[in-house]
Amino acid sequence: MKQAVSPAWAFRDTKPMARKQQKPLKAKIKPDHPFSDIINDAYRVFAYSKPPSIEVCEGCCMEADFEADFFAPPIAELPLHYLQDWFFAAYDPKGIAKATWGYLLPRILEVLAVDEDLASVGLEVSLNRFETGNPDNWSTNEWQVLDRFQRAYLKREIGRDNCYLDDTICMFGLAGWSQEVLFEQVAATPDPILVQRFWHDWCAHCIPGRESVWITAFWESPGNTKAFEFYTSKALYDRVARFALDENTPQNLSEKALAIASVIENNADWNISG
Repeated sequence: MKQAVSPAWAFRDTKPMARKQQKPLKAKIKPDHPFSDIINDAYRVFAYSKPPSIEVCEGCCMEADFEADFFAPPIAELPLHYLQDWFFAAYDPKGIAKATWGYLLPRILEVLAVDEDLASVGLEVSLNRFETGNPDNWSTNEWQVLDRFQRAYLKREIGRDNCYLDDTICMFGLAGWSQEVLFEQVAATPDPILVQRFWHDWCAHCIPGRESVWITAFWESPGNTKAFEFYTSKALYDRVARFALDENTPQNLSEKALAIASVIENNADWNISG
């Protein structure tokens, strides 16, 4: 089972040596990528001026040459390892300025879109240095881009099996998106896809008899409670149980749905006999 990772500052003395920028530039989206239009719009809409400060620990946390050169390239050409080093650096727990975050945001979204890592500690903290998911913080055009990205990204992750879905939901939740809206999007997923998703996260990699609901350790209260309530809800249990017992459901999916229903039943507050 996936383990929570210690905060970045715990590994300061193990940070790799500085490396020269690699060519071609890493983590760039291709024209035929499904997110290409969204990312192109992000660069167009978030055309912020270069900020005066990197807003992370200076002269300590970042490699000196990365720090000195951080704002030299155009934002679309910001090297991936510069950005990863920036995410590695300590910053004010209250967050950073909108001007800095807005400037970096199109490159950050692009890196996420092409499946590269930003923060070494986990996907969950990729968007939380500013309240990205609050529409009041953005213009109408800016929010349209962010909303499109969030919905497309979550939909993509629901249909994959190389990650844990709750990690993605947590990333958006920590960044200020409404958990209710996020879980509405999850609930709108067709039954076969949703069953496959939860079976992967809760059952596939567990010792038989120890299957459990996956909740990432990065949630902050009450987010973790809300997530657990959704995953163990009577509505979700009834849905997967109906799907499992439907005569039109393929046997392999029926078995997975029954396994998910069992996990929910064993963890749910509404199951007084559990």
